[in-house]
Amino acid sequence: MGRIDEALCRSNLDAGRDTGAPPPAPSPWLFDHHEGRHAAESLTSPARERVAGVRTDRALPEAGECPTRWGGFDAAAIERLVVARTAGPLLVEQFRSLAATLLQAGGEQPLRSVVVTSASPGDGKTHVAVNLALTLSDSYRRRVLLIDADLRRPSLHLLFRIHYDRGLGEALKATTAEKPATVQISETLTLLPGGQAEPNPLGGLSSDRMKRIVEDAASRFDWVIVDSPPVGGLADGRLVSEAVDAAILVVRAGVTRFPDLKSAVEMMGPERILGIVLNAVDPVEIRGESYYSHYYGERA
Repeated sequence: MGRIDEALCRSNLDAGRDTGAPPPAPSPWLFDHHEGRHAAESLTSPARERVAGVRTDRALPEAGECPTRWGGFDAAAIERLVVARTAGPLLVEQFRSLAATLLQAGGEQPLRSVVVTSASPGDGKTHVAVNLALTLSDSYRRRVLLIDADLRRPSLHLLFRIHYDRGLGEALKATTAEKPATVQISETLTLLPGGQAEPNPLGGLSSDRMKRIVEDAASRFDWVIVDSPPVGGLADGRLVSEAVDAAILVVRAGVTRFPDLKSAVEMMGPERILGIVLNAVDPVEIRGESYYSHYYGERA
C-alpha cells in the first residue's frame, strides 16, 4: 500500500499521457463454519498438506441447496491466485508484503475489518481482496472471513465454485436474526457469498444489520476482508466502507483515470482510506523482481 498523495500523482501523470489512467447493540448472530471441499491439486504444497485426506471429487451443489461446500477454484481464475502451484514468487511476496503492512497497521490502531474497493470497474479490486484473504489465512495463519458485498454482481461464488442461493444479500433482507450462510474454504478461511444478485441493495447495505454482521464477524475472526463494488458511479462502495474500520483503494496502473481516483477519495474521505494498492504493474518496474526469482527459484 502506498501513500494516497503518491498514488494520486502517479494516476495524474498517467492521465496526462492519455492512458485513461450511538453504537449498535451486540449482535446475537453466529457464523457457522461448514465443512469445505478443496481442489488440492491446484494448491501450493503447504496448502495441500493442510487439506490432505479431503475428497475433491464432489460435484457442485444442486439448485436450492444451501452453499455449504466448496467446489475448488475456478480454472480460469486459479492462475492469478497466490495459492496456485504456478504462482510466481513476485506475486506471492507482494501480497505477503501487503498483508504484513495490514497486520502492522492493525497493531497500531483498532483494525479488524477492511473493505477493498476501487474507483471504477476493472481495476482488480476482487483480485486484490481474494489474494489478500488467502495470504492472511495461508501464510500468516490468521482466521479470515471474506465477504462478497458486491450485491449487484456477486462473483466470489463463481471463483470458489459454489452454489449461491443464500449469502449476504439474504441475511440483510431477513426479518429475523438468521445466521449468514457461510462456506468453509480452509481451516483458516471462510467465505460469506453475496447471494442472489440484487438490482437495488442500498437499503440493506446502509442498514444497521450490515454493521452488525461486520461487527459480529470482527469479534469472531482475526480479519474481515470485504470485496465491495467500485466507488465511482454507485453509492454501494461508500455505504459498505462505512460499516468497516478502514478501506483499501485499488488503482490499476495505466488504466485508472486521475479524475475517477480523485472523486473516489473525496467520496470515501481520505481519513477512511488506509492505503492504495497499485495493481497490474509491469514486473520489470518492480525492484527486486529478479531477486525473488533467483532466491526462490523459477517455478514451472
